[in-house]
Amino acid sequence: MNGKPTRMFMDDPSIQWRNGKPDYSKADEVYLQGRTKHHEVGSLEEIVSNIIKTFEMEAQHKVRAEDFGIVTSDFKMNTNGGRYFTIPNLIERGTYNLFLDDSPLYDASKETRESSDNDFKTTFPDGFSWEVLEVIHGPPKLVFTWRHWATMTGPFKGNEPTGQLLEMYGCVTADVSPDNKLQCVHFYVDANPFISKLRNDRCPLMH
Repeated sequence: MNGKPTRMFMDDPSIQWRNGKPDYSKADEVYLQGRTKHHEVGSLEEIVSNIIKTFEMEAQHKVRAEDFGIVTSDFKMNTNGGRYFTIPNLIERGTYNLFLDDSPLYDASKETRESSDNDFKTTFPDGFSWEVLEVIHGPPKLVFTWRHWATMTGPFKGNEPTGQLLEMYGCVTADVSPDNKLQCVHFYVDANPFISKLRNDRCPLMH
């Protein structure tokens, strides 16, 4: 299947998975149907996409820091210049809580990894897809833009589903090691319009 993502570091039998080795066949189908960019095989955009999709897989499904293969041992990340988080933080708190850490419309301090994962899986049962839009600068100082999207076919914290296609756009800057491992990642995004739509706010927060 042309353009199907490649996720690395999944085949070692000693890996400890959170809920078994993940199957991305459905997620990849949704991604291929909903993406807006078709990157050439072997292009920098495809390589960056596979690195980030591998990172997402590891952060979401692996439970031991030593099983992570796409990051360096001193890896750290933050969003919008906020506090830094490490792999143990990701394992404990989950990607949604760290990514939305300081959003005024999402209080991550009141969420557990399980509660946030369950909320977004309930709201987006068909998946929450992500794509690289444009790589502005290649490694070792990586800069690229991205798009996150999903259709709200399930409720979010008691708010009825709207059936809308919801999209979120942002930018990443990252330091990458010589062997293409993520060392430090900075996410930049305004998640408020996206969260506002999930909450069915009548007067969305404008930016």
